Amino acid sequence: MVLPNLLRLLAAFRGLGCLVLYTRIASLNENLRDVPGLARQVLAGGLRDLHGSPYHLLAGERAAQVDERLRPGPQDVVLLKTGSGAFCSADTDNVLRSNGVDRLVFAGGLTDACVSSSAREAYDRGYLCTIAEDACIAPSAEDHQAALRSLAKYYGWVTGTAEILARLEA
Repeated sequence: MVLPNLLRLLAAFRGLGCLVLYTRIASLNENLRDVPGLARQVLAGGLRDLHGSPYHLLAGERAAQVDERLRPGPQDVVLLKTGSGAFCSADTDNVLRSNGVDRLVFAGGLTDACVSSSAREAYDRGYLCTIAEDACIAPSAEDHQAALRSLAKYYGWVTGTAEILARLEA
């Protein structure tokens, strides 16, 4: 369900000429010096990916890339971040404000980590936030729903892809 909804949202926003912004969490340095202290310790602590390779999320590693099925288009912006939130460790705010953006739709993963952190940071910076509940993913349905409840309570409008697309067409 998530992938088709992400693709529908991407097509709609690109079709309207809207800025589409991707964030990737990764380090530019093999020694992880650009990653905040505690996160650096976790990533350097021997985590392994599905293939048994060290899970450092280096910028050039496969795990740090945008999924090929969601490939950024030529007009899209891809930012590298070293923390969960899109604003705390990337130039996200500057890129958005430079493009006159004040409303955001959040989608992707993880609902209870990066999506939630990013939406909260955006709200704190004055952006109007929408979270596409059926275009986000978390490790469990329980985690997903808990994050959405919290976001809906304080930080943004949580709704489905169909409603977002209907509002775009109105």
